[in-house]
Amino acid sequence: MFIFDVETLDNKSNSVILSMACIHFDDSESNANDLAGQYRKFLDSAFFVKFDVNDQVKRFSRSISKSTVDWWTKQCDHAKIKSFIPNSTDVKIEDGIEQMKIWANQFDDGKAWVWARGGLDQMVLDSFEETLDFEPTFHFSRWRDVRTAVDFLTGSTNGYCNIPKFDSQAYVIKHDPVHDCAYDIMMLLYGKNK
Repeated sequence: MFIFDVETLDNKSNSVILSMACIHFDDSESNANDLAGQYRKFLDSAFFVKFDVNDQVKRFSRSISKSTVDWWTKQCDHAKIKSFIPNSTDVKIEDGIEQMKIWANQFDDGKAWVWARGGLDQMVLDSFEETLDFEPTFHFSRWRDVRTAVDFLTGSTNGYCNIPKFDSQAYVIKHDPVHDCAYDIMMLLYGKNK
């Protein structure tokens, strides 16, 4: 399975993508004896890329909303540096998507589910791939929603659950797409094993 996350500058399918992350995982990987180690393993195995925002706006007229920019300015420094603040290593969108395809192909049999938190991540990626005339990295029928799964498996009602013996506040950095992916995997695995 894969889990995928994007950070954006709007909540529309034609949004600018700040960054994206993807992790390949096996749903039998649960290790209740070392949850912190398992979390670190997911972080270390992640694909991550940060994009050139100005290029997306100039060449593709991608969307930016003031409310989302304002929201980003209130996030922690780590998240802002990871995704929001431009730097010289930001890549063009087509290069980053191609890098992810190459990375994903080493694991992919064309059938693995692709988890995301809600539908925006899929819509934004699909929109860009269509604009670039790229074949989809992941076919639309493979996408699954983390929030629904976590609620169904654990009885929660907000798409999140507490994982016993895992202090999410000590390990998870919110709005870092790599951490968002890893934490969602942890909740899915906990729910599956519950």
